[in-house]
Amino acid sequence: MLSKTSIIICGMLLQGEMNAYDMLKMIDRMNMQYWHPIGATTLYESCLRLEKKGCIENTGKADNKAVYRLTASGRAELKATICSLFERVDFDSVWFCLAVMYSGVLSKKELEEEKIKRAALLDEYEKGTIENRDKMLASKVPYIDICAIDRMIQIIQMEKETLMKL
Repeated sequence: MLSKTSIIICGMLLQGEMNAYDMLKMIDRMNMQYWHPIGATTLYESCLRLEKKGCIENTGKADNKAVYRLTASGRAELKATICSLFERVDFDSVWFCLAVMYSGVLSKKELEEEKIKRAALLDEYEKGTIENRDKMLASKVPYIDICAIDRMIQIIQMEKETLMKL
């Protein structure tokens, strides 16, 4: 599975060839620094790792800087990663954001299948989480001890809403 930074790089390259500096500008325009900050060093190192892995390649179109494109292998790796992200619930909601953001790598049919799987997972997780919270509330557990559970319920509900709009 690709890292968050690698997902972002491969996802941006779905749109076409790009150098690392242009990727940094796009990351800045998307205000990613608030939810997944990526510095220049991290981006350049990730590009080199992805190139070594065969997920991206330097087109050689610019003499003074690498211009990257997504390879077939990179596209397949991104697709597998996006599918795996749809099929797991994680307290770190950035993973789901990335899955949605780059779900364009999936066909319409694949996306519909992943949405169904995700919705079933979210329904099951929401049911169990609400039951757990309600038991804790009935036992007069202080709210400070269950506020993270309420946060997860809110995240689940937002993800379900996102799936419906997707």
